[in-house]
Order: sequence, then structure tokens, then C-alpha cells
Amino acid sequence: MKTSILKYVALAGVLGLLAGCSEAEPEAKAPRPIKSVVAEIRSIGETVSQTGEIRPRYETPMSFRLDGQLTFRVENGIEVKAGERLASIDKVPAQNNVLTARAELATTQSALEFARLTAERNRELFSKNAISRAQLQEAEANLQTAQARFAAATTALSTAEETLTYTEIKAPRDGIVSAVGANVGQVVQAGQQVVTVISNQDRDAVFDIPERLLNAGAETTEVEVSLISNPAATATGTVREVTPSADPITRTFRVKVSLDDKGQRMPFGAAVLGTIVISPRDLVELPASALTNSNGATAVFVFDKASSKLAYRTVQIDRYDDQNIYVASGLKTGDIIATAGVSKLRDGEVVKLEAGEGQ
Repeated sequence: MKTSILKYVALAGVLGLLAGCSEAEPEAKAPRPIKSVVAEIRSIGETVSQTGEIRPRYETPMSFRLDGQLTFRVENGIEVKAGERLASIDKVPAQNNVLTARAELATTQSALEFARLTAERNRELFSKNAISRAQLQEAEANLQTAQARFAAATTALSTAEETLTYTEIKAPRDGIVSAVGANVGQVVQAGQQVVTVISNQDRDAVFDIPERLLNAGAETTEVEVSLISNPAATATGTVREVTPSADPITRTFRVKVSLDDKGQRMPFGAAVLGTIVISPRDLVELPASALTNSNGATAVFVFDKASSKLAYRTVQIDRYDDQNIYVASGLKTGDIIATAGVSKLRDGEVVKLEAGEGQ
């Protein structure tokens, strides 16, 4: 009997120990470390890129003002100086017109001298009552007619000499012949393009931009231009010209950007990338991974240093890009924002910042 009592006492002691173990409180779970950034409100513009090409600032199609047979033309691609002859047509017809005008001028000059002498003689005779007033008036009228014919002949000679210069095309400025439109021996019409001269010094980057960029003030912005084939080759430009109306097919506006000295080394026709920053606004830039939602509203998690807890903060997004979001409202400078694993975080959760973050 005594042995049985001892067994019961021992069993009770074991059960008591087991009960004590089951009532021990579990250890507290360590706060989860989070990645974060500190919000900073600053002026941020939208970076926009557009493709274009390098074009000469001056591109001048040249033609004759007369019909004629082409007798000379420079070759395509050569460099020319201002005033250098580019092409000429047969001069014989124009030279004949000059000779005719000179002969007519000589004839009218002789007639003028004769009319002047006659008028002077008749004035003297009239003063002596040797001729009638009608004869004097006739002499004066002949003199005026001779003077008018001489003036007309002088103008005709000047016109003929001017027309003779139209038989040549001369370069308006230093440049390069970029195109030809007729060959020697061909009869060309007045106004027909014969050669085209482009300036080899001044270059423009030409872009076709949508209306949205024009409305955002792109025409007043400095443009960074780089070659697509060699992004290291860059230049800076300013907008020089904007077409007043959109292209009827593409609905874009053509913009010409004047380049600095670095741009003068870019080859004509090269494809370029123009980059501008437009519409700067006070925004907070955050990694796209920080974005979450709270009851269907766009939000981020903000860390409270005092309680070490996270809280939803509803924000308004201005725009996105490939890697970042730009917050227009809802945050202030100094807010600590969780940036990774936000889908696993919860409102009110106690967390800790990774070492070195949130400073």
C-alpha cells in the first residue's frame, strides 16, 4: 500500500512539471527588417527623347531665270565658295540683246542731240520773230520725245545687261553642291532646279514632335543631341524654328534645333536622339517597388520611428517611368518609405530598418 502511494506522488510531480512547461510564454518574434528610402520633395521635370536627323541650316535649290541650253555645270558633291559659278546657259541670245540695246541707245542719243540743237536754234529764231510760235512748240515737243526715247533706251540697255547675268548661277554662300537636276547640253526652263547648294558650316537637328510636347513648352527648352550610331558624340542646341501648323498626315510639328560647335562635326543625314526635360514640378521620386494599395487607393508604407510601425499613406501619382514613380502629393520631405516586399507587409506591423537606411 505504501508503495502505491509513492507511485501516485511521483506521477503527480511529473504531471506538475509538464503543466508548468506548457504554461511558459513563447518567445516574441523579431521585427522584420525592411528596405527603405527617405522622401525628398524636389523639382523634377519629365525627360522626353525624340529621334531626328542632322540637316543643313541652308538648303538652296538654284535655277535660271531664263530658258536656254546648259553649257556648264559643276559636279555633285564639290565644295564651292560664295560667288563661284555653278552653272551657265548659252549666252549668245542675251549678248545679242545687249548689242541691240546699245545700238538703240546710240540712235536715240543722236536723235536727242539733233532735237536739242533744233530746239535751241528755233528759240533763237523765235526771239527774232523769224519763225512762228507753232514751229517753236513743234521743236520743243520733238526734244521731249527724243529725251523720253533716250531714257527708254538707257533702261532697255540696263535690263539687257542684267538679263545677261541671268545666264549664270553663282553660289549664294560657301557650301557643298548636294544635288544636280540637269546635264550639259540639256535645254532647261526658267525656274527648273539645276543644282542645290547646302551650307557646310551651320547644321540643325530636325525633329517632328507631337502636339503634347509643343504644349508642354518644348520649343523653349535646351536640347541635348547625340548620335544614335555613337552616343558619346553629343551636342547642345536651342530651338530655332517651329512650324506654325501640324503636318496634315502625321499631325506632328517640325522643330529645327540650332547646334553648338560640337554639333557642326555631325554628318549630314545622321540619325540623332534629342533629349529634353519639360514641365518641372515639385515631386517625390520613389522606386516603383514601393507602390501598394489601400482599399483600392494608391498608397505606400510609411515607417514611424517612434513606434517602429508601418502605416498606409494614400498618395497621388503624377507619372511613372520604367523604374520609378513620381508622387505629387501625400508625402513630405523626411518620410521613410518601405521599398521592397510591400505585398507581404501589413498596416501597423512592427518592423526595423536595415542598417544604414532611414538616415
